[in-house]
Amino acid sequence: MQKRLMSIILAVMLLAAMATTAGAATYEEINQDAVFVKQSQRGTCTLASTAMMLRRAAMLNGDENWAAITEASCRSAFWLAGRGLPYHFTYGTMTVDHARLPGGQANRQVLIDLLAEHPEGIMLHAACVPHGILLTEYKDGQFYCADPSEFAGTGIIPIEQAWGTRIENSNAYWYVSSEVTDPTQAPVVPEASAASIHPDTTTLLTGPKADEEETACLIGQALGVHA
Repeated sequence: MQKRLMSIILAVMLLAAMATTAGAATYEEINQDAVFVKQSQRGTCTLASTAMMLRRAAMLNGDENWAAITEASCRSAFWLAGRGLPYHFTYGTMTVDHARLPGGQANRQVLIDLLAEHPEGIMLHAACVPHGILLTEYKDGQFYCADPSEFAGTGIIPIEQAWGTRIENSNAYWYVSSEVTDPTQAPVVPEASAASIHPDTTTLLTGPKADEEETACLIGQALGVHA
């Protein structure tokens, strides 16, 4: 309860700071802890991660109401009960689409290129874990993310500290296909504290195709992960 209250206070403070300037947000602003959320229940990791992606996109487009984008508002806007995220949907003026990854090490360059085009980040999913996260940044050979799982750290963390999802075992991603304004300054990635990994039973009902599963699950198996 205290953590949730602190997140609300930080969000209000960030909103007040942004209200004085119109237009695109800075990397520092979209990387604040108050921008990121934790999933409210098991099975909504992709929903919470998408909400974080949309928040950052809204901030970059100068939307002062970005904090109104929550897991709950996204659930009512586009979540498919019993199925999860659709492959194409809109939220306000923003459009989101889905694409599959080649698998394994080939994912790396694809995701580096995507992050260069999408400063808001992309919602990355590993169906064999199963778990979805917001991939936020690639800098100096390191991928960073925001993980909605309660078992991962808050804010931006190295992807190795996320719960189960890795670059090599991911099979799909969701991204904002509508226009997003570029940030007004260079990226600033906060230092992340260490986070332990615990078993989880988070689920997403959209799984990989049969011929993708072996490649997608390599890292999950190495971690001893059981969905």
